[in-house]
Amino acid sequence: MSFVQLQRPLQRGAAASLRGTTTTTTVAGLEERFTRLRITLQQTNTALQGTRYASVKSQGAYRIPNKKTIAKKMGAKKTGDQYVIPGNIIYKQRGTIWHPGENTILGRDHTIHAAVAGYVKYYRDPARHPTRQYIGVTFNREDKLPYPPGAPRRRKLGLVAVPRKTEEAPATPDALSPSGIPLAVTRLPQIEMPEETAPEPVEAAVREPEKTPLKDGNSIISALIKDKLHKRRLQQAAAEKEKERLKKEAEIRMNTRVLRLQDDYSYRESNWEIGRLVGDVGTIPGSEKMDSRRAKFRLRRRKRMCSFNAIKKRKAAKAQLREEYKARVRANREKRIAERRAFAAKVKAGAAAKGGDASGMVEA
Repeated sequence: MSFVQLQRPLQRGAAASLRGTTTTTTVAGLEERFTRLRITLQQTNTALQGTRYASVKSQGAYRIPNKKTIAKKMGAKKTGDQYVIPGNIIYKQRGTIWHPGENTILGRDHTIHAAVAGYVKYYRDPARHPTRQYIGVTFNREDKLPYPPGAPRRRKLGLVAVPRKTEEAPATPDALSPSGIPLAVTRLPQIEMPEETAPEPVEAAVREPEKTPLKDGNSIISALIKDKLHKRRLQQAAAEKEKERLKKEAEIRMNTRVLRLQDDYSYRESNWEIGRLVGDVGTIPGSEKMDSRRAKFRLRRRKRMCSFNAIKKRKAAKAQLREEYKARVRANREKRIAERRAFAAKVKAGAAAKGGDASGMVEA
């Protein structure tokens, strides 16, 4: 429907309003009504196209009220006898209000975590500290902390006890079970170091091994552990012996110091002697194993500088040899040129002498 076409009857009514007053009044009222209903072309296009408005109200930024902070959510996260797994947070705190006990670890922000799967226990241990309170984890709900003094610590190693049938067999060194497990394992003796005496040589510490008959897997594991501990003691004894040898060498070097009068009127060792006291190139006596990262970096920097200085010296020596060779070649060349010039002058003088004799004979 077009509202523009409604204006034409108004124009005709205005022409007919000259006939009478009643008609004029009626036409004026119609004109006013249609004027209110008149819609422009722009408004019509807008109404036809349609306008989309926001359907969701936008929200402003969150602002923390005054005298309030973001909650830190401290406190206990697990209650007593509650089951936890490794890594679970048991208690979050600022400072050590609670201390880590059995099977728990303390984070860098003083948060206590569970180290094993088990049940949480809050307890005190007067044997460790009279006033501290601890948080621990037990494998069984009925266990109580702390454990009695002298009792073995309980651990879960992921092993399952399985009954095994054993048979009596001769304990010979070459005897093997059907599964390939040796029936006899060599057990090495322990090293007994007497107090205030010189250490026994490492070779003398290895005595005749003893044979131990084995019946089950537990005894085999026990023998292997003993063998490993024995080897570790041998390694420690060898390391101590090497350390003592290096210490004696350093003492000998320190005791044979010679002080000389230097240019600055001071008595001290020469530079090469000081370097000898410190050690060989790139090494320091007794510093094979250093605990400080700074000392390691310092030693590495010293080795690098020693290698760089050696490279520079080799380059300088090569350059000097090259210059000497060039000087020799230049001297030989000049010598040969001088010899050639002398020979040419001699030949020329001889030719001139022969020419003079020939002219005299012609005149005669």
